[in-house]
Amino acid sequence: MSSPPQLLVIDPSVAWPEDEGAAEVARGWPGEVRLLRPALRPDDGPRPGDGYDAAGVVLLGSRASALDDLSWLHDLGDWLSPILRGEAPVPLLGICFGHQLVAKLAGGTIGFVHEDRHVELGVRESTFDGSRLLPGHRSLRVVASHREEVKDLPPGYRIVASRKGVIADALEHERLPVFTVQFHPEAREEFLRKRGADPSLLDAGAVEENARLLATFHRLALAAGALPIRS
Repeated sequence: MSSPPQLLVIDPSVAWPEDEGAAEVARGWPGEVRLLRPALRPDDGPRPGDGYDAAGVVLLGSRASALDDLSWLHDLGDWLSPILRGEAPVPLLGICFGHQLVAKLAGGTIGFVHEDRHVELGVRESTFDGSRLLPGHRSLRVVASHREEVKDLPPGYRIVASRKGVIADALEHERLPVFTVQFHPEAREEFLRKRGADPSLLDAGAVEENARLLATFHRLALAAGALPIRS
């Protein structure tokens, strides 16, 4: 009898755990959910060689920068590298910090969104075009909370969403099941309130659309060998 599919959720928060966000990315997952917090809990993995049997991995946001020189961040980068090279073909969704870290590790460059380095914060409109997570050409109201962004694409990736002032709002690898978004599809009222933004700006329709994006990643991860990977 096969074991239930595992979703590995990595929360690299450095200030407080993103309980609400972790719950949102796990909502509806039919198997086991394993939550790791490598920055808040020393030695909380993922460890070398461990976790590659997961059906999917979600890497959440963080106040840390993908450019920081931190031991847990180096360990996380080492763990992600086989996935990004295609040696461990685990479906991966990187969110905000996760988006930037994947791009950096894959050979892209990261920089500040604004010259004065202030936070891009609030509800914005992102336009998708040809994404496997959100097919077709459509707009999506999203929660933004970030200082940095992807400036130059890593090889093998393409932009599938943009918004005003942020060209690379979502990336996908051309062949591998690797997806990243600069915004926060898991963000809800608590997320906005903690950051001093008006939670009422996130309407029910936007929540439903963002939840649908997360659910699509679940379906792709569960499909495993049937992923629509482009040649």
